[in-house]
Amino acid sequence: VSWVRQRDLHILTVGSYTYTSDQRFKSLHLDGKTDWTLKIQYTQKHDAGIYECQVSTEPKMNLSIKLNVVVAKATIPGGPNMYIQSGGTFNLTCIITDSTSPPTYVFWYHDGRMINYDTTRGISVITNKGSKSVSTLRIENASSSHSGNYSCTPSYADPANITVHVLNGENPAAMHHGGKANQSERCFHMNFQFLLLVMLQLAASEIAR
Repeated sequence: VSWVRQRDLHILTVGSYTYTSDQRFKSLHLDGKTDWTLKIQYTQKHDAGIYECQVSTEPKMNLSIKLNVVVAKATIPGGPNMYIQSGGTFNLTCIITDSTSPPTYVFWYHDGRMINYDTTRGISVITNKGSKSVSTLRIENASSSHSGNYSCTPSYADPANITVHVLNGENPAAMHHGGKANQSERCFHMNFQFLLLVMLQLAASEIAR
C-alpha cells in the first residue's frame, strides 16, 4: 500500500517505509490489520490537497482523499499601535478563532524574543483554551525598554502583531497626528506665499500703467 500526493505525484510512503525527506509524514499499520493510515504531524497550510492511497493488486486499486486544512486566526485588538504612559500597567490580549482544537501553546515575543517566562521583568501570561482561546500578556511598571513589536504566536495559527509605544510624558495624540499637522502648516505657508506673489505682480502692473 502506497500513499501519493497528487499535486506533485510524490510518493510519500510505501508499506511502512517513508519515501520523503519530510519526516512529518508516516505510514501507520498494525500486523494482521487491513488499515493503512497516513499520518501528517504539525499540519501546515500547504499540506491541503488530494492524497491517493494505491494498492498494488492486479488490477491496481486506488482511493483519493481530499485534505482540507483549516487555518486558525490570531488577532490582537487595539492595534496596530498602542500608546502607554511610563510606569503604568498594560495588557495585550490575543484571540484565537477558527481553530478545530485549542492551541497546544501560545508564545508571546517582544522584538523576536520569547517572553512568556520573564517574570522578573513584571511579565505574566494567562491562556484560557476553548473553542475561542484567549491569551493575555500583562506587563507591570512599563518603561521605555518595553516599547517595540509584540507578537502572539499560537500553534496552528499565523502570528498577530502590535507595536507598543511607552511614553514619558509625551502626548500620544500629537505623536499620532503630528505628521498631518505639519503637512497642513506647510500647505498654509505655500498658499500664503503664492497669494503674496500674485498681489505683488498686480501691484507692479498698476505701477507700470
